[in-house]
Parts: sequence; C-alpha cells; structure tokens
Amino acid sequence: MRTITVNNESPMRKMVIAMMGVGVLAIFLTSFVMGVDVPASKEHAGANTKDSEMMSSVAPLMAKLKDNPNDKEAVSQLAHIFNESEQWEKAEPFWGKLVAMDPTNMGTRYHHGFALAQLSRFPEAIAEYEAILKAKPGDSTAHFYLGLINKHGLKKMDLAKKHLQQAKAATTDDPELLKEIEKELADMK
Repeated sequence: MRTITVNNESPMRKMVIAMMGVGVLAIFLTSFVMGVDVPASKEHAGANTKDSEMMSSVAPLMAKLKDNPNDKEAVSQLAHIFNESEQWEKAEPFWGKLVAMDPTNMGTRYHHGFALAQLSRFPEAIAEYEAILKAKPGDSTAHFYLGLINKHGLKKMDLAKKHLQQAKAATTDDPELLKEIEKELADMK
C-alpha cells in the first residue's frame, strides 16, 4: 500500500508563522532605526558619565567647606563643577563667594556675571561686567557680555549696540569673538 502525504497546515500554524515573521521584521526595523542613533546615544552616555563623575566629587568638597568655609580651592572646584553642568543656581553662589574672597580676580567676575545672566539677574550681572571695565577699561569681552545682556535680556538696543561696537573696536586678537560680535550687530540692523 502506498502512503500519500498531505500537506495539511492548520490555519493556526499559518497564523503563528506569520506572527513570527512580523516579529522578526519588527526587530529588524527597530534595530535599523535605533542603529542610526547609536553614536549619539554613546556620546550622551559619555556625557552622563562625566556629569556623574563630577557630581560624585561634590559631597567631599562640601564636607571640606563645612570644616573650612573659606577653602578657596574647594569653593572654586564647586563653582566649576556646577558651571560645567550648567546648574547656574548652584554655581552662582560659589562664584559670588570667590568674588568676595578676591575682588581683583577678573576671571571669577566673568564667570559670576555669566551665571547671573543665565539666571536673568541682569542688574547684578551688569554690575560684575562694569566692575571689570572699571579695572580694565575697554575690555572687549566685558563689553560683549554687556551688549548681549542689553540686547537679549533687557531689550535695550541702543545700549546693546554701543557695547557691541566698543567690543568690536577693542577686539584685536580674538577672531571668534569678533565673529560673534559682528553676528550680534548684524542681527540688529
């Protein structure tokens, strides 16, 4: 007697095979789409690692300040950590403390003014940049930041233009700053 094999696939079996095919296709498409973002994801993960490393040093520095509130190195490191992570509300008090410790340090004043401007505390930021100009008349960077504050923060275009023009006239050896100044001035026309 001869046996006849009949290909008898049940409808259920066909549905399971079809669903598996759809699943494999979905996995392929997802990996293809997600693969496009892998470099950005790795870069972002690297930034998170850097941030977490910086933040892990905050507690020991705060402990140092508890023991010695005038530890200039600890205050400076905390200011830089919060500045790097753009936590302006945390950075600003440390920059302010550094300015109080050494009012002649212009770099500290620049950072303090910038943090204040980021917090929209424009009168205080202006005071920092004016203090720089008092110590270093014609300082192009101080004029530039005063121009930005007046243009974008206070919407005082005449004063902004004046400071930006003074910054441009004083800029002799910083092509990137000059480019930024010219861009800001061009936006005002």
